[in-house]
Amino acid sequence: MIMLSLNYANHGTVNRFRRRRALLLRQQIDDAVRRLGRDLVIMDVGGRPDYWLNLPSMDGISRIDLMNFEESELDRPLPDGAPKDLFTRSVGDARNLAGHESKSIDFVHSNSVIEHVGGWDDIGAMATELRRVGRAGWMQTPAWSFPIEPHFHVAFMHWFGAPMRARMLSLSAAKRFRRMPLARRRRVVEAVNLLSRSEVAHLFPNCTIHTERVALLAKSYVAYWHLDDAVQDGAVMQAA
Repeated sequence: MIMLSLNYANHGTVNRFRRRRALLLRQQIDDAVRRLGRDLVIMDVGGRPDYWLNLPSMDGISRIDLMNFEESELDRPLPDGAPKDLFTRSVGDARNLAGHESKSIDFVHSNSVIEHVGGWDDIGAMATELRRVGRAGWMQTPAWSFPIEPHFHVAFMHWFGAPMRARMLSLSAAKRFRRMPLARRRRVVEAVNLLSRSEVAHLFPNCTIHTERVALLAKSYVAYWHLDDAVQDGAVMQAA
């Protein structure tokens, strides 16, 4: 499983986009706090502490467990401004959270991770595990239909097969991708599997699917469910 480094620094339009998303996430956290009647323990699957600095406030959160697949994440330093006593770190596999009982996590969270865990079976396993362990939850992933690939920043490349995607990495603005040998390029592009809206809805039944848009185009999807909602089977609720 190849994980690409995500940069949560604030940059113009991206920053404004993340602020809007952070407001929606803050609303979902507030809803869970209200329903539960106490501060939350959050499991952030594949998360980093700098992401949480985009949140308007940390009110109602007692602890955030940053669970990552790579042990190297255990030693990543906290960014300036991150509360040192808020974050814990652990190593785990999003596709198999057997160490956690069903509905044992107040609020499970994942941001731009599910598209990196492998093929369709791996993606389905992660979705099932998030819904199983989280009493409330939030999963965000980039939209396959958006014309610019969000990791490599090359237009249309994700709509082609793997051989063409590997060749199109030479068009990336990032030198580290352009300089990769062919075999490495192939492995990198095959490690990213963007999802359509219908696939997200299939993976997260009975959840609300929120579409984030740029110039009317779907840029990413958020699947979320409220505390004690039944999310195993059934219809998908709509959001703007």
